[in-house]
Amino acid sequence: MGIAGAGVYLAASFCAPSIVAYVVEETLIQKAPPGTDLRILRLRLEKRLAGCSNKAARLERLLEIAQTLERTQRLTPGQLESALKTCQGGPTGGAH
Repeated sequence: MGIAGAGVYLAASFCAPSIVAYVVEETLIQKAPPGTDLRILRLRLEKRLAGCSNKAARLERLLEIAQTLERTQRLTPGQLESALKTCQGGPTGGAH
């Protein structure tokens, strides 16, 4: 993860997860490809984060997105799709 990633993780663990989510969402919107429907982007992000198995998984996913965002000035459509991938922990409650 590296020193920078560890620092971000440590800082985020002391901050309210809602603040982290807000900053990541706003940065994602700012760096979204031109022509992106921001309302749909917000809905997609929330849906993906809702798929996290717990608060720790959600925070981890937010930090992964933050790392992607810090490496680029403007996201390509492919980078945006990668940032919006579902949590690896899967949805709460397991299989349906």
